[in-house]
Amino acid sequence: MTTIPTLSGLYNQIITDLNAEFGITINPFGKAFLRALAAVKAAKLKLFYLALALLQKNIWVDTADTVAQGGTLERFGYVKLGRLPYAATQGQYNCTVTGTTGAVIPALTTFKSDDSSLHPSKLFILDVAYTMPSTTGTIVLRALEAGTGSNLSLTNTLTATAPIINVNQSALVTSIAVSAIDAETIEQYRAKAIEAYQLSPQGGSSADYRLWGSDATGVRQIYPYVFSGHSNEILVYVEAILSDSVGPPYQGVPTSTILTDVAADIEADPVTGKGRRPLGVLSVHTLPIIPKDIDITIDSGGVITSAQQITVTNALTAAIYDIRPFIAGADNAANRNDTISTFGIGNVIIQAIGGVIISSITLDVATVSVVSYNFDLGEIPYFNSITFI
Repeated sequence: MTTIPTLSGLYNQIITDLNAEFGITINPFGKAFLRALAAVKAAKLKLFYLALALLQKNIWVDTADTVAQGGTLERFGYVKLGRLPYAATQGQYNCTVTGTTGAVIPALTTFKSDDSSLHPSKLFILDVAYTMPSTTGTIVLRALEAGTGSNLSLTNTLTATAPIINVNQSALVTSIAVSAIDAETIEQYRAKAIEAYQLSPQGGSSADYRLWGSDATGVRQIYPYVFSGHSNEILVYVEAILSDSVGPPYQGVPTSTILTDVAADIEADPVTGKGRRPLGVLSVHTLPIIPKDIDITIDSGGVITSAQQITVTNALTAAIYDIRPFIAGADNAANRNDTISTFGIGNVIIQAIGGVIISSITLDVATVSVVSYNFDLGEIPYFNSITFI
């Protein structure tokens, strides 16, 4: 790629060229026409180089800017993925209401989540008029605000924003019909596009299941396996993006909505409707990933300061989040990172805060003390706790 020079570098080069061409030394002080000319030319050349830099940046999907910034990222993604970044979706909730048999709750009636709810003061709407079948009924309320910022939990309550004839204004959430999903970020969209370019479709390989399952919104990664002991059956473990996952305590566990979407996208292309599941595969089981608690104890004799403890915790959080099962045929063997160990933890600490002497490191995976642990079959490390001695 062409190196983009600085404005001062261009100016100095033009001055040098003029001196050489005319066999002179341009006076660096006072008024000098050639210096002014050099400054003007340097500014124009800088604009050309900036245009070249933008072009160089936007011929590759991994560095491209968004279309809104004058780039080509969404064009790359649309060509390969057949879609633009996913928009946020609205949650839907089954809610119990009480009143008089035969009473009607009009369509477009709005409810507001109570202060005790997971996200208070959010508005929800009834899309279709509902007639009470008895003194108790169940309505479906849709969040007016898309994304997880308006999520409700079971037993949360809402109150109608206007009186309803013969129906109590309170509604109780009894189940989640559709889980809300946040909008796909640009970097998440970029990662999906890069993966689609790197993985080649092969008619039912591990890479195919990863590509197919990743078409669903809210998916961070897909881990496919042959179902051991079962003929022509596939296990597909699904990891969700943090903001779209079930939790706490476990992050990355997908909602039932995400699992349903992944199963549907493996069966058929969501854009074209064409079938995907290979002939001969009897069934594909979509499952949530299996979190494994990671508890770490670091004995440094008290020499790690409070500020360094925060740095170490942040570094280990980031490092553990990148440890994931290795899927042959879908993952690059050179980037394999599916094992946690006391040795690796020590390296992360050294890189984070330098050569602090550590007496010992204790690693527990799912409450079992180990020196190292390999994650497989949908297992995901969950950084549960860290203790400094």
